[in-house]
Amino acid sequence: MKYTYKKTDIAYQSRGEGQTVILLHGFLENKKMWHDVVELLKGDHQVLTIDLLGHGDSDGLCDIHTMEQQAMVVKNLMDKHKILKATIIGHSMGGYISLAFADLFPEKVAGLGLLNSHPFADNAEKQEARDRAVKTVQRNYEAYVKAAIPSFFAPENREKYHKEIRGLITEALQMSPENIMAALKGMKLRPERSELFCTRQVYPKLWIVGKKDPLIDLERIRELATHCKGTDYIELSEGHMSYVENKKDMPAVIKRFLQRNDL
Repeated sequence: MKYTYKKTDIAYQSRGEGQTVILLHGFLENKKMWHDVVELLKGDHQVLTIDLLGHGDSDGLCDIHTMEQQAMVVKNLMDKHKILKATIIGHSMGGYISLAFADLFPEKVAGLGLLNSHPFADNAEKQEARDRAVKTVQRNYEAYVKAAIPSFFAPENREKYHKEIRGLITEALQMSPENIMAALKGMKLRPERSELFCTRQVYPKLWIVGKKDPLIDLERIRELATHCKGTDYIELSEGHMSYVENKKDMPAVIKRFLQRNDL
């Protein structure tokens, strides 16, 4: 299915009926990453998955896709379906967008989940890395994608999941270099939202991280998690790509969170 946001085609899927859960994929991904979660939840929830701006079957909009702009895409879809409140769960970049949505539209959030994500802004070192990534994409975006996707996995899992990695690379290469750069620039600009996630809002929250995630500062996350009110904090055994590396466990964690909080 598709709808139009600012004259831009946005692809999405709606499955099931009941209280609404909106699942947001990460950078270089698309809505198909949520297949196992959708299958588990669709029996008693309305589950919406979206191809975010410039990803999957959705078109790009401009040179920089900020997290706030991506959040507006989610809000627009909720309005289209007349959804007043939803639980928003995002993987990696999708988590940043979930936080932006909660910042902009707190009255529309029933629950909030971060999957292999965090509420921290990029520090100077990370911002410089984003700039280098943009330059690499400009020179050779295919080489960038082929290097980036494996780096999301725990080092010891990269050979084990080589088939899955090849499939993810193939899908990511369907993106244009311009849309890859737009996402990188948007992530660089996002603000700090630790206070928002941990103390400002009182709805149920879920935070799932991987113990072997090469992209996060696990000790910093553990420290912040001790101060997050009303948050289910879960550490899974593997890396950043939990929908592959913790394929059996991750969907069940999300379902239990929804059930326990009547979401």
